[in-house]
Amino acid sequence: MRISTSMQFNNQLYYMQLANTKVDEASKQYNTGLKFQQSADDPSGMSQKIKYTADTRAYKQYQTNAGLAADALSQSETALSSLWDVLSSVKTRLQQAVNGTMDQNSLDAIAEDLEQAQAQIFDLMNTKNAEGEYIFAGAVSDQPAMTITSDGHYICQADGAARKVQVSPTVTVQTTDSALNIFENVELAQRLTVTDAAGNEVESQITNYDDYIELYDSWYDPTNGYNPATGVNTLTFQVAADGTFEVFGPLQNGVRQSLGTGELTDKGKLEFKGMVIDCGTPITAGTYNSELKHPEKGNILNVLNDAIAALRDPDLSNEELVELMAESQINVQAAMDNCDMYRGQIGARAANIDTIISSDEALGLIKQEAQANVTEIDAYEAVSNLMQEQLALQVAQQTYSVVHQSNLFDYI
Repeated sequence: MRISTSMQFNNQLYYMQLANTKVDEASKQYNTGLKFQQSADDPSGMSQKIKYTADTRAYKQYQTNAGLAADALSQSETALSSLWDVLSSVKTRLQQAVNGTMDQNSLDAIAEDLEQAQAQIFDLMNTKNAEGEYIFAGAVSDQPAMTITSDGHYICQADGAARKVQVSPTVTVQTTDSALNIFENVELAQRLTVTDAAGNEVESQITNYDDYIELYDSWYDPTNGYNPATGVNTLTFQVAADGTFEVFGPLQNGVRQSLGTGELTDKGKLEFKGMVIDCGTPITAGTYNSELKHPEKGNILNVLNDAIAALRDPDLSNEELVELMAESQINVQAAMDNCDMYRGQIGARAANIDTIISSDEALGLIKQEAQANVTEIDAYEAVSNLMQEQLALQVAQQTYSVVHQSNLFDYI
């Protein structure tokens, strides 16, 4: 085989270029700390890098979401905690109002305190976050959760929707609660309604809610409505001519159970389990029915409207005022219980988020470490590779110089 001078030049040039390219690659690895720069260098490695990069970014977003969720829940919990404190103060003032020694000026002062508390409650129900959104407004966060009409009636505008954010690949956390559930759908105190045999309503009231609620919880049937003809959810009072009476519970399994007997008071009133039937004149013999009603729901702001109006009404008798204040206390306690329940749920979610944030951070670091194992080169390996390729280039250059110093005249 004949070897021409041009072939030698081309071969030596190719080897030097190849060595120089390898030096450049090793230099890039040394300077960047990365094993490869593009897909052509390592297709499999680039595929893994893309996957780990996406996972790492996702976990960073999860951490951000979890942090925002924790802030939102903290604000909601703080608002509900403050609301509970105000309601507790309201309950205390209502208890003071049933003191029979108070004159009208004292009752007006309590009414004024309740108005101030009502305004504070209204403000807390319409708490905003840093972005100006109403945190208890549900899906329509640009509108107040509670509004007041021209006649002083409070209306809930919130829907039942709640916001959720994803804080891990498989976990979403609810970050808001609706005023419709927390403030509006509060079960209010029962009101006693009594009718005579002709269906006419007679004067009645609840003087001891604890006794009445115990009776109500024992006999109320939520699956059926009120029907005095069949005895469903109907208490029946049988009053005899001698002033004695017997009370029967609602019809159950075709039987009415006797709940107890008694005698009318000296003033002709019927008193039983916290209930008082007072016709104004001594009760006559006959049958009287009372409905065990389905619990009504409402918000505490309108309850306070009624309480304030009662405190400022000089025409109310002490007995009527006591009944209204007792009813208001039951309603305030129900609002406090509902507020406390949601506050507990929010606290549980917040505690769970703290754990998730720690987990997201740890998993994100694992993904970063896995990505580094695929894409990053060890510093000592990079230095070694660079020195090796530089030596190879140097050898190629020296070989080129030696080979091309030879010619035919050297042999003549």
